[in-house]
Amino acid sequence: MIFDSRIPLWQVPRDAYRQTLFSWAELLTAVRPHGAIGRHLYAALAEVTEMAGRHGVHLGETYILGDSPLVLLTALQSSFEPDPSSSAWVTRTAPRILPDGSYDPTPRQGPRPIRVYTRLDLRLLFADFTAKLAAHSAAGE
Repeated sequence: MIFDSRIPLWQVPRDAYRQTLFSWAELLTAVRPHGAIGRHLYAALAEVTEMAGRHGVHLGETYILGDSPLVLLTALQSSFEPDPSSSAWVTRTAPRILPDGSYDPTPRQGPRPIRVYTRLDLRLLFADFTAKLAAHSAAGE
């Protein structure tokens, strides 16, 4: 089990992932105008929304940008001390995962600390994303 291993472990819970919201207006104005890549990304997300609509599901005015937290926490670390220093985290004891998929906070073999992210630096994440789209588009793709 991963929680029983000795490797350093960072956990990004679902509620932290759900912080990575982009509004459709932002996608339209900050992503779509930036060349073929921007148009492709916008179209791919619009297609998900249209597919959901065909099944009677309205996704609303925002879209969660998937695995973006992993980019933030690995590629966008502090230069002086490699660590995602602009995002907030707490140290918790690693839980055990029970056969039904639920968590048991009682450690199996003594306390094993893990890092659990509680707040992500969305300004850095989204500003970097849109700036890279713009730079790539301006360079002629």
